[in-house]
Amino acid sequence: MESQGDVPIPLLIVDAHVHIHDCYDLPGFLQAAFSNFLRAAREAGRGGSHIPVLLLAEGRKQRAFQRISDEMKRGTDRIAEDESGIYRAFPTEEPESIRIERPDGAFLVLISGRQIVTAERLEVLALSAVSGIPDGLSLEEAVAAVEKAGAIPVIPWGFGKWIGRRGEVLGRFLKHVTRPGIFLGDNGGRPAFLPEPPQFSLGRERGIRILPGSDPLPFPSETGRPGSFGFTLRCSIDPCRPAIGIRETLFDPASMPEPYGRLETPLRFLQNQIAMQVTKFLKQDRSRETT
Repeated sequence: MESQGDVPIPLLIVDAHVHIHDCYDLPGFLQAAFSNFLRAAREAGRGGSHIPVLLLAEGRKQRAFQRISDEMKRGTDRIAEDESGIYRAFPTEEPESIRIERPDGAFLVLISGRQIVTAERLEVLALSAVSGIPDGLSLEEAVAAVEKAGAIPVIPWGFGKWIGRRGEVLGRFLKHVTRPGIFLGDNGGRPAFLPEPPQFSLGRERGIRILPGSDPLPFPSETGRPGSFGFTLRCSIDPCRPAIGIRETLFDPASMPEPYGRLETPLRFLQNQIAMQVTKFLKQDRSRETT
């Protein structure tokens, strides 16, 4: 175990692309996150000596972080309960993070963030953001807005989104970007049978690092994915201000996030893609009925 003098360096285990969809059972979601993070810690040889972190990337209509914050403001720390007991939420010294404790006292950190859809129909994540950034900006404008907000800008991979015209837009952006502190995002839904996207290689050549996250889909079967795909960092952060510590660490070009987790199996990937298309068709059908 690495240490600074006699003090062990904490191992941060971070899922950098998380959604808490309305269809999820929150106790099941939290239980899965704790279990997946513990598995990752053990594989890294750290057992219980780790700090698990969920970085939210909430879309325009998702407000899970705000709901939990509102409950705390009303004086309620009980956010979920299952057969093991009560999950409680506690504020930190910063608005963008919440500490969530399991019944046995183990904890994880939940950090706010936004998912932005650009004019080119690419996505940009604003990790650790507390204020909204509108959809519809160009890729360059969206990244600049995230930087101005002091958040972590990530351009995440998505099936079909990095090919064709959109892939060309991203390629041109990566070839000309000179600012440090911009990241690409991998996710656990990327199928293992496909080759790595060429934008990852281009990004690495430009000194752009990759932050993995689980990116769970809006199906109940995806409730167990949080914490299953992400990265580890060995660094010391203030537990009262974890978002600030993570931002400072990641903005340091010398920091090296180490990925963990497994890519999607062919069968589950195909099942999810079919389910996504069915969901999209049903939404379009309901939209036609109301017009």
